[in-house]
Amino acid sequence: MTVSKKVTLAANGETATVAAATIGDIFTTLFSMDSCVTGFYGLTQKLGLVAAGMAGQNYRLGRGINFIKVD
Repeated sequence: MTVSKKVTLAANGETATVAAATIGDIFTTLFSMDSCVTGFYGLTQKLGLVAAGMAGQNYRLGRGINFIKVD
C-alpha cells in the first residue's frame, strides 16, 4: 500500500516540501492554496467533496441532505 503524502509549496513558489500525511491533513488542506494531500488520503478528500456536493444539490432540490436518495 502506498503512503499518503502532504505536499507544501514554499513561500518562494519554486520549491516544495513533502512529508507523510496524517488523517487531520484531509481537513486542513481542504481549502489550502499552498498544500495538498496525495494517495489514499487525497482520494478520500475528493470523494468527500463529491458527496458533500451531492448532498447540497439534494438539499437545494428539497429532498434533504441524503446524497443517495433519488426520486
